[in-house]
Amino acid sequence: MLQEVQEFCRDYHWMTGVYEFLQAWGCQKLESMRGYPIKNYVMLVTRLNAWQAQVSRIPMELITRGRLLLLSCHNIRAEMESKLVNIRKDILEQVQNECQSRSQQLITELTGFMKAFQTINSDIHSIAWCSQKLNEANERYAELEEQMEYTRSLYELIRNHFGLFSAENEALDISLMDTWESFQYEKSQASEFLLSKRHAIVPKLQQLMATALAELEGVIEKALSGPFMDPAQEQRSTERQLISLERQYQSTVSSLCDLHHAYTTFTGTQGPAPSATTTLGWYDPGWCDPGLCPG
Repeated sequence: MLQEVQEFCRDYHWMTGVYEFLQAWGCQKLESMRGYPIKNYVMLVTRLNAWQAQVSRIPMELITRGRLLLLSCHNIRAEMESKLVNIRKDILEQVQNECQSRSQQLITELTGFMKAFQTINSDIHSIAWCSQKLNEANERYAELEEQMEYTRSLYELIRNHFGLFSAENEALDISLMDTWESFQYEKSQASEFLLSKRHAIVPKLQQLMATALAELEGVIEKALSGPFMDPAQEQRSTERQLISLERQYQSTVSSLCDLHHAYTTFTGTQGPAPSATTTLGWYDPGWCDPGLCPG
């Protein structure tokens, strides 16, 4: 009898490791898997499938010779089978949710870029905005492509390792791929358009930056003129006028920053440094560094 029990324990010693894994599983473990490399998901799902097959072969009971001992495995087998099925469901649900959230977020981002590319026209401010978005898209291209490929790999994981073909998932996957291809096309078209207009755009941007700088200097000069320096002037009226001048100044600074970003995109250089200064605590455009721009 003892020998039979020992042989049984040797044959099914692997149950200990599986049971410990099942007992340690929980919401925290599942949450930690967000953003898991696809290969790790595949390894885990493959292991769960193998364990399910092994557990299904555990005998319901062991009866020794002479019927001296009956060892029932029914409960432990049922418990392990149930937990394995539930863990698989948990992982599938999380992967599906991650697919949906990642797809929707990426589609929204790509659509935002495409709107900028599609609305480009001969207006210099439209061109400036488009050039900034194109520059951002080029800088983030590798990151966006990695996100797209990872999300599509999650869809493949659902199809190939969970055997699930959901119409909703398929539609979202197709939508993501279509949006990605449209983004690539629109980005290419915008790049070609801006390149073809470069010879006319750069001088125009220089002219607009010079005009903006002159406006800033005019605002400063006005703020430092006689009426504002005269303590005899009515205080509230003077304060309202200064607030109006400050808003005008900051609006022009913002416009100048946009123009300067566009200029650096087209030329690959910082360009001449704006030199307007202020004594009123307003923003100095400096080099129109993004960190200095209001908003």
